[in-house]
Amino acid sequence: MCTATKAAVTHLSAGLRSELGPRDVRVTNVEPGLTFTELADQLDDARRGMVDGMFDAAGGLSAAEVADLIGYATSRARHVNLRQVMVLPTRQA
Repeated sequence: MCTATKAAVTHLSAGLRSELGPRDVRVTNVEPGLTFTELADQLDDARRGMVDGMFDAAGGLSAAEVADLIGYATSRARHVNLRQVMVLPTRQA
């Protein structure tokens, strides 16, 4: 299901870029890797342990790091659109 959602967002974004680009509206997909959020607080102990293990192995991004990327993308010249930006912790393959 997660893969289908990502594909749908990618295709929706492409359509929006085509439709809104002539009006100088930029559409950028921001795709962060492992990011520290409150997600683990919503999980049962087994899943929380799995998520904690992923962060122990690969590290994680902070909200500020993702926000910095968004700031970069939106600060480009008006005629520049970054179609897609991905940011991952260095150890996340």
